[in-house]
Amino acid sequence: MALNFPQKIGGHRNFREIASSPLRSRFRGSLVGAVVGDCLGAVFEDAWTIPQHKKLFGFFEKVDAVKTTKGKSCVVLRKFTDDTAMARSVAASLVEKRSFCAENMAARFQEEYFAEPFRGYGGNVLTVFAALRDQTYQDVYEAASRQFGGQGSYGNGGAMRIAPAALFGYNYDGDEDDLQDLAENITRLTHSHRDAINGAILQCYAVHLALHLDNSQTLNRHKFIDKLISLMSRIEDGGVTASDGSPQRKKVKESKPFTEKLAVVKDYMEKDVSAVDVEENLGNDVSALKSVPAAILSFLRANQACFIERDNPFERTIIFAISLGGDTDTIATMAAAIAGAFYGMEHIPQHWQDQCEGIDTAIKLADQLQAICQKSVK
Repeated sequence: MALNFPQKIGGHRNFREIASSPLRSRFRGSLVGAVVGDCLGAVFEDAWTIPQHKKLFGFFEKVDAVKTTKGKSCVVLRKFTDDTAMARSVAASLVEKRSFCAENMAARFQEEYFAEPFRGYGGNVLTVFAALRDQTYQDVYEAASRQFGGQGSYGNGGAMRIAPAALFGYNYDGDEDDLQDLAENITRLTHSHRDAINGAILQCYAVHLALHLDNSQTLNRHKFIDKLISLMSRIEDGGVTASDGSPQRKKVKESKPFTEKLAVVKDYMEKDVSAVDVEENLGNDVSALKSVPAAILSFLRANQACFIERDNPFERTIIFAISLGGDTDTIATMAAAIAGAFYGMEHIPQHWQDQCEGIDTAIKLADQLQAICQKSVK
């Protein structure tokens, strides 16, 4: 069953009707939101524990206090991590080539790492970057495919950087396989495990779907999650074969881990569940399977009133994501990429942006991606 985008979910306006500032706001919202989630989430990542609400809310009180000061001299600039660094490489490569070019993107990944290796990259991916820099393999996918005895990494490194692909694929509304293949090819440069690939596909579609919804209407959360469940069920059934005949897509019916996790998300988005419940039943670690569903829950649960007493649902999304603990920067960056795509740039507080590194670059890349999409429909 194909999910043809854009489709009506609570109302939809086509590209030509929203090609000006509203769509630009949502392209910017996704990439800027991801940077904000990364920078603010990174503050809590080192602890790897579920933060106490008092500490969490106290931190955001300090973040909000900046808006009452004059000028930016007292602003603490919070640094982005590998999440943003790699997403920037994805976006820049897509902008430069106007298509996916594995060699160009792989080169950008390793160049970005060796220029700034202090961004918090996972240890295993460093061997991939070293191989790419030294041109150890002619095939840029080979280094990643050899990791973990040929099983590949199942981490969330593909999902954390995939938002630019969802924006670039805005007009992929005739055949969902195009967007799916794009997400897979970008991910396999560093992560070849099926869970890592499926996690990136899921995150890509969540951003893509959020971007196409009419945000002047209330989000139909059930239709949103049902779309994603339908997508992942089909993928995990093995119902699609890659254009290159890759055995990773051959039909093999096994368990459906992401479909099962999304069923938990659907249940939890209606409840005031604890972070401990989320940690035990969804996960909050560096694996794609145990972080992408948590990010989607953060977006859907924060869309409604919850324990976070703020009117702005984008703010609630980031705070909720961080409240889950664990890999806080990546869960927050993924949740914020979805939320920003739906709510738009105007929902991201300016004083939050002022405290985060890399905002100007995110805006520039978002505008360039939107311009490419706009030209493609003329």
